[in-house]
Amino acid sequence: MAIECGVITALLLIISIVFFRTKRPKWGWATLPIMLVPVTDFVAEIMLMRVFKLELSLYWGVLALLIAVAASCAWIGFMAVSFVHKGTKISYIGIANAFNVLLAAILINDMMNI
Repeated sequence: MAIECGVITALLLIISIVFFRTKRPKWGWATLPIMLVPVTDFVAEIMLMRVFKLELSLYWGVLALLIAVAASCAWIGFMAVSFVHKGTKISYIGIANAFNVLLAAILINDMMNI
């Protein structure tokens, strides 16, 4: 799933750059925490396991993803403060955290099936 996470990260980075270039920096910064979970899996699988030939156990892979989800959730909460409307804050927090948790669950399931 490393390639898929790399593609997800690239797409979210492009979306963030587009927000910055269209003078919507608040949304550009709000897109960045969503990239933390896929970039963690990408780095763990591609960089550590394939490039540096380090063996990553199931425990450490799951722990890395859980830490990434926790950090991303905190970062999302911090970014939600910058939104003016309550509905925007609630929608952003709910959708972004749901994306992170579901993606982490899919990645952990994939790790356990290998």
